[in-house]
Amino acid sequence: MRTYGGGDRGHFLEIACVPDATFKAEITALLAANTKVVGKLVSLTFANNYEVTSPASGAIPDGEIMTYEGDSIQGYVLGVRLFHYVDVNAGHHTPVCIKTLTYSGSVALQKSVVITGTTYIAVVDGSTGGWGAIISIDTTNSTVDVLC
Repeated sequence: MRTYGGGDRGHFLEIACVPDATFKAEITALLAANTKVVGKLVSLTFANNYEVTSPASGAIPDGEIMTYEGDSIQGYVLGVRLFHYVDVNAGHHTPVCIKTLTYSGSVALQKSVVITGTTYIAVVDGSTGGWGAIISIDTTNSTVDVLC
């Protein structure tokens, strides 16, 4: 008899993330209890660059922890297989890539982006319109990483 399914299929976006303070404490407790961290579902916080937390019961998960490294002192880096995100307008999307773009003006995490100016090289906060969701802001280099 032929078996269908049997595991993940397709191409997933796998990214490095950090846990928020609450999730960091939870991970430390899981490790102390010899409980697996890999396989835990996570939600993006959009409070800090590439930050995730443990989702509430009933929440839609954004990804799954595939790997982790670090400790409670230095912090953890989580390899997350991302399969969902919510944009600023509460639209649900399946991410396929992250695009780094130059920004000008005001931007914020989870906001969408639109082109600014007439040189067509920078983006700005798309407000209620726009594309994607900003997952990281680099103020030193004036770039944003946009989930798309």
